[in-house]
Amino acid sequence: MPHRPEHRIEALVKRLNRIEGQLGGVRRMIEEEKPFNEVIIQLNAIKSATQRISQILLEVRTDHTFFNATEEGVDPAEELDSLRRAVALYSKML
Repeated sequence: MPHRPEHRIEALVKRLNRIEGQLGGVRRMIEEEKPFNEVIIQLNAIKSATQRISQILLEVRTDHTFFNATEEGVDPAEELDSLRRAVALYSKML
């Protein structure tokens, strides 16, 4: 169960749908030979939007690690290792 509204699957799918729309817009801009600076602005907006989704997923993973660490039978070391891998992957996007 997500702990924050922006962590809900529906909210993430909505963000992805918005990104798909932005990509379609960029495709049309290129086909219509719009100025490159306008295209680049839109591409940067898409990049920011995808980074935000990655950040939200990292938050979800962090929450999951924290709450699992208190459950019986869960190896805290494995949970932390998994979280470290997620942080490393996120860091590569920046």
